[in-house]
Amino acid sequence: MKENTTVAIRCLTYNHEPYIRQCLEGFVMQQTNFRFVAIVHDDASTDNTAAIIREYEEKYPDIIKPIYEIENQYSKGDGSLGRIMNDAIVATGAKYVAMCEGDDYWTDPLKLQKQVDFLEANEDYGMCYTDVDIYYEEKNLWEYSIFKNNLSKIDNEHPLSSGGYLGNLTWVVRTELWFNTLKPKRKIIDGALYKFYEIAHNTKIKGIDDVTGVYRKHSNSASNPASDKGRYLYSKDLFLILYDFCERYKYTNDQKLQHLMNWAINIMPLALLYKDDAFIMQIASFLTTNITNPKDMQYLMERCNEGRINEIAKIRNSYTYRLGNFLISPFRYIAIKLLKR
Repeated sequence: MKENTTVAIRCLTYNHEPYIRQCLEGFVMQQTNFRFVAIVHDDASTDNTAAIIREYEEKYPDIIKPIYEIENQYSKGDGSLGRIMNDAIVATGAKYVAMCEGDDYWTDPLKLQKQVDFLEANEDYGMCYTDVDIYYEEKNLWEYSIFKNNLSKIDNEHPLSSGGYLGNLTWVVRTELWFNTLKPKRKIIDGALYKFYEIAHNTKIKGIDDVTGVYRKHSNSASNPASDKGRYLYSKDLFLILYDFCERYKYTNDQKLQHLMNWAINIMPLALLYKDDAFIMQIASFLTTNITNPKDMQYLMERCNEGRINEIAKIRNSYTYRLGNFLISPFRYIAIKLLKR
């Protein structure tokens, strides 16, 4: 498989029977002047996902390179899934790594060709991505071209400016960069977001304005859980990824506030709601340590109040007033002390 392979597509799938065929079609329709393969990892699906992959393996043996598990690797939580995929990528000898989960799909047959052409011509860039559409399956709604010609703005600003999502189904990354990024210190939900921050910290990235794929949001995905508690845990994971990133690269207080304060304010009401004491203390410590300007404290109080109204009221109206005041009171006290200086 190593001979003249330019791109290895990294595709993880589990119980994606309704979606996997569309995903695989996006791979096999690619028109390129180079060789590419798709490493399709089925994590012991209990539906017909594996059977559909076998159909494509038989029809497109030069492209579809499956891995069929008999035991779910993700649930082990020991990093085995990542190691299996990394070993498979290394075995291809590919120069670039592309991504697409089994429930997303590509729509542009020239996607890979456009991105590889750019990276081949610009060796100082380590990653290329594109615009993307989002399909909300349960609501049957579309959000088209989510970056709306703002990709250059994201590229030229700080890597955290993307706001949490950067269409990982469209990424093409240099393989050496893919493997040379630091690993997280803890188990995380959104490994792609962490990977993006690490890559963007170490190289230049390029966004192409063309829409080349569809990100499917549905209640079965890890990034869009159906339960309120699941959504809270995912939001918490995003905050901690940002927090760890800022700590690892020793950001200044101003930089931390720029990227983390709004996240902290928005998630604090939910942390209180779910009585996540350790996380509440971490957020409180971050805010009180980094906020030294009285105007920032006033802004914090205003945003906390917004969070009380807009977030908690959606879930438990009967507790809104009590939780909101509990949330604001420590910051009000700190603000008064600061204003008296």
